[in-house]
Amino acid sequence: MSSANTKVLKVAIVGAGPGGLAAAILLSRLPFVELSVFEQARELREVGAGISINQNTWRLLQVLGAADALEEFGKRGDQSVDPNTPARSRIERYKLQQALLSRVSPDLIQLRKRLRKIDDSDDDTFLEFEDDSTAGPFHLVVGADGLRSAVRQHAFPDHKIAYTGKVAYRVLIPQEKVAHIPNIPPGSCFWHTPSTHVYTNPLDNGLFEIATRATESEEDGNKVSWGQVVPKSQVVKHYQEYCDTIRAVIDAPDEWLEFAMFGGPKLETVISGGRIVLIGDASHRSGAAFAFEDAFTLSSALEYTWNRRLSVAKALEIFDSVRGPHYEKLFAVLDAMAANAKAAAISAKDDSNHRVEQTVSKNWKANETAWIFEHNVWKDWVTLNDLKELNLNAGDPEAVEGSREAFAPPAVSIAA
Repeated sequence: MSSANTKVLKVAIVGAGPGGLAAAILLSRLPFVELSVFEQARELREVGAGISINQNTWRLLQVLGAADALEEFGKRGDQSVDPNTPARSRIERYKLQQALLSRVSPDLIQLRKRLRKIDDSDDDTFLEFEDDSTAGPFHLVVGADGLRSAVRQHAFPDHKIAYTGKVAYRVLIPQEKVAHIPNIPPGSCFWHTPSTHVYTNPLDNGLFEIATRATESEEDGNKVSWGQVVPKSQVVKHYQEYCDTIRAVIDAPDEWLEFAMFGGPKLETVISGGRIVLIGDASHRSGAAFAFEDAFTLSSALEYTWNRRLSVAKALEIFDSVRGPHYEKLFAVLDAMAANAKAAAISAKDDSNHRVEQTVSKNWKANETAWIFEHNVWKDWVTLNDLKELNLNAGDPEAVEGSREAFAPPAVSIAA
């Protein structure tokens, strides 16, 4: 089904996490898009604890129209040990999801739709689901279905992911459960050993967030990438070398959510066949901010090519040319961080405190990593020579959040 001569662009988004919802918000603003969203879950709910809102995330939340709903809930700090540290805030994950959902028409999202197959063998593209239903035809399929993406499996069948040996444990508990523990900082704080870390943060509404990371062999349990309830005995064993305060904090919850870390090789491209594109964790596991940036770039590329009677395939090429170099630069930083952590873990001649200091110092030098959190996706867009005259809001007077002004540095300081 060619999009070149049609009056409507039929788009399917697979997945209704942060990236899928962001894409739904932005694509639904385009008057020529007929949109469907498919989500495998029985109900939309976010698992986990808190999520960091950095400057790049906040800009995109303004574009999405979701920032105002989060303003009253964000947990902010006003000080940093490094004045060059990027500003950020912390919010509960489910509140972020609710803010995004408030900008999506409820009838767009179809639940209990687990993707089984994509049939794009002919000009038409159809989706087949585990309940034996089908949907289509579509001009474009957007894979926003997370780390274990069924869309990616279809588009890139040779790409495999595997357990990395790292797990994250997260929990939200009432602050009363830790109120008796001495020396808990009143704001967010990281605690480190050479191979683990613990993050503590008092959130709003009397909740206390704890997020940790550790190394654990696959034989220690049946590893899954989503939140799986585990007893505290599985968690506390990793943090016995910490100070009394942190050991008491780790012991406070009765149970935790475990998230096993999975990963695979970096994709050289995230587009396939001129009709499929991956965004968010389906393409590169990098968090909500990068998924929002993907969604913004995709919607912008589609509008640009539609207004010039160019194909969807051309829009996807433009998307890949904008996002590919950014991820290349990002993964160079992440690879260096992994190498630093590995070197610190196997170092025998230095004491633990020195190894922690060296690892944190190497990984989070503000002048080397600040660009990640301060990144302005608009600048990537307009630097392409053939897009400098782009008007992203042509024909959409309601989309004031998508204007150039929205991509100026946010007026609100959002320090961690």
